[in-house]
Amino acid sequence: MDAPLLADFILHNYGAMSHLKLQKLLYYCEAYHLAYFDTSLIHQDFEAWVHGPVCREVFIQLKNKAVLYSDIAFTGDYDPVHQLKNLLTTDQVELIEDVVNELVTWTGLQLEATTHGEKPWVEARIGLGPAEKSSKKISKTTMMNYYKSELDGRF
Repeated sequence: MDAPLLADFILHNYGAMSHLKLQKLLYYCEAYHLAYFDTSLIHQDFEAWVHGPVCREVFIQLKNKAVLYSDIAFTGDYDPVHQLKNLLTTDQVELIEDVVNELVTWTGLQLEATTHGEKPWVEARIGLGPAEKSSKKISKTTMMNYYKSELDGRF
């Protein structure tokens, strides 16, 4: 599945939010999908940007609609819920909904701070300064292992 469809699904179902927050929700959907199903949910990678994990394709698609802290809303002329449910199993859709329901009340800044304390983003930022731009990919293997261990209570 493509990340922009997942982004549209989240915006359609959960309302307008900052681009920062949306990126982190996408990241956590991918992270926990890797942990539960041992496979990627989306085709795209996340990069270790200054403000946390970012899916470049979604960033490019939405960059003219929002700045980092302003809200963006779903503006598509299709039903992302129907499309997503045709591509995924019921268990996969339930996982996405569980992850987003758990985190949607967090602010973008809270989500950013959380990712900054977790191994996948930290590992990808090794050797970079706090404000240094980067397009380094966050390892999906590291994501899978880290979030599996989090679920199992083994940090």
